[in-house]
This record gives sequence, structure tokens and C-alpha cells, in this order.
Amino acid sequence: MKLNIRHDTTYTYDEPMHKGIQYLRLTPRNTPQQKILEWNLNAPGETSQMTDGFGNIVTVMTMDKAAREITLTAEGVVELTGKPLTKDDSPFPPEVFLRHTPLTDADKAIKAFASQFSANKRSLVRMMNRILEHIEFTPGVTTVTHTAAEAFQQKAGVCQDHTHVFISCCRHIGVPVRYVSGYIHTFSDDHLATHAWAEAWLGHNWHTFDVVNLLNVAESHIKLATGLDYRDAAPVRGIRSGGGMEHLQTRAWVTMAGESQ
Repeated sequence: MKLNIRHDTTYTYDEPMHKGIQYLRLTPRNTPQQKILEWNLNAPGETSQMTDGFGNIVTVMTMDKAAREITLTAEGVVELTGKPLTKDDSPFPPEVFLRHTPLTDADKAIKAFASQFSANKRSLVRMMNRILEHIEFTPGVTTVTHTAAEAFQQKAGVCQDHTHVFISCCRHIGVPVRYVSGYIHTFSDDHLATHAWAEAWLGHNWHTFDVVNLLNVAESHIKLATGLDYRDAAPVRGIRSGGGMEHLQTRAWVTMAGESQ
């Protein structure tokens, strides 16, 4: 399946932003599951490229002139091969992904919930379904700083929160699991944005768990980055001086060849 992707991200500031540096994980890499046919990332500052410790492609953008608005546009064409995830493609052994982070620490409620499940695929699929029943998909009620425990307690959130809760549960029962950022092709207008899901290490392979869409096969997913949690795989992270309050608008379109956006 061949997919066209366009992702626009715009930051506006109440006051001029004087200097800044942004780490952009907006460039997918070739894997057995996806072939990058075309890709272009437009950014207003000076850019250089590197690979981070998780193997993600990172564009480092620096801004040294005042600006009230910054727009980033990533677009391209990706062909999905339909091949399943197989052996580890990370620079680290899977056991590294057992480590909790501040965003995925399991509190008493999550530990009690997770302890009902076992470290096998059938049980994790049941857990994925139960998480979606417990946490209603509700845009706008959480931010990128909300933890798994907070989302679990308030029973509402978005794909990032569902993924953090799934990760927290898996690590509690001894399953290595990583956070994945990217895009998904869907016919629902509810999810026309960057997406997040998890990959759990079971046996000798990674396995997909997309809680929001209740999918355990990544047949429509384009992977951008992986890490221990959102912070490692965030499409855009950085620091700046000046600017005052910041306002973010982001939207992504994923269409099959021949579809209109």
C-alpha cells in the first residue's frame, strides 16, 4: 500500500521568539515494513541531521533571528510492505525497554489493573481492550506532560495517554515495550493527526499494540520514531528564548494514492 503524507506544524508566539533549537523527529526511516519513496522536511531555520540513540532520524533546527511564527512541513510518499515486525531493530537489547520513566511509572491503581494480565499476546490484546474501555478517547483533556497514572485516574485522554498506560502495564508485568510515534491511514476524521502506539517484545519479535484503534497489526501505520516514552519519540521538542506564551496548531493528512486530501 502506497500512502501520501503531509504534516503541518505551526507555532505562534505572543512576543517575538529570539533564539531557539528544535529536535525534529519528522523523517521516517526505511525498515522491512516501510519503504520511503519520497520525503521532504521544510523548516525555517538552519538544519543538520543526526541519528539518536534509539536509531531515529533527527533533524536539528536552530533559529537565531526573531520570529512570531514558525511553520514546519513534512511530506512524502511511503510504501507499506505488509511484512510483520520481526527481530529487534534497536541499538539496545529489548530489556532496556523494561525501564520505567516519569511518564510511565505505575502507581497502585495501574499495578492492580496490570496484575490481572499475563506476558503473552492473547492476554495483552485483552489488556489493550480493557484500557480503551477504561480511558475514553477525549481530545483536549490532557497535555504532553500528563503521566500514565494521571490519565488512568481521570479515565480520559488521547492516543499518547492510552499508549503510556499500556506501556506502564506491560513493564509492570515484565514485558519490554516501546513507544512509537508516527501516522496512520484511517477513514475516520477523528484521528487526522500524528498517532502513537506501542510495540511489545514477546518471544523473539516485536508486536504492535495500537490501543485507540484496537489493532495488533501495523498494516496502516507509518513509523517516525521509537523510545521509552513520548519524550524520546516526540515529533518536535526544543527550547527557546523569548516568545512569551506559545500556541501550537498541528494537522496531518494520510491518504492512499488516488485519494484526495
